[in-house]
Amino acid sequence: MKKITLLSFMTLCMFSNAQTTFNFDWNMQSTNQQITIDVGDTVVWTWGSGSHNLISTSGTHTFDSDYHGQGYTYSLTFNEPGVTDYTCTPHASMYGTITVNSTMSLDTSDRLGLKIFPNPVFSDYVTLKTSISGIKNVELFDLNGKIVLRTSINTNNLNVSSINAGVYFIKLSVNGVSETSKLIIR
Repeated sequence: MKKITLLSFMTLCMFSNAQTTFNFDWNMQSTNQQITIDVGDTVVWTWGSGSHNLISTSGTHTFDSDYHGQGYTYSLTFNEPGVTDYTCTPHASMYGTITVNSTMSLDTSDRLGLKIFPNPVFSDYVTLKTSISGIKNVELFDLNGKIVLRTSINTNNLNVSSINAGVYFIKLSVNGVSETSKLIIR
């Protein structure tokens, strides 16, 4: 039982930290890229023309993309606060710094202003209201971290009639901003 509780807690932490994806070009114009993100955010670099690598040179994080050509994408989720410098080894003009801030402050924990009601859910639908408008991408996870529902909705109502009663974690993403909360279905 302790293992299941620990796994559930780790899953919640993992999904509650998932935040935003940032996209950057990685080409000869990528001089002194200054990127500031929060713990749990993902950065995706897309290669421009030529052959490049993306390698950390100092700091908190260690990464090395190897060499790739135009169109390649390299993605990395940063789960630890700190500052890391990076470069393209053959092109000294391609370099930057990524600063990863801790997300322990209250102002980042409620990024969507997510309001879920009723919670617990006693009917076929739950209302998901956010302060950001747009298509809502929804993932529902059981306590073992297994996805039991993945869908997109353009309303505030999510049909949960096919979901068994239980405790779940709901991850809602709108326009690249995510928030995770607990959802109880009766």
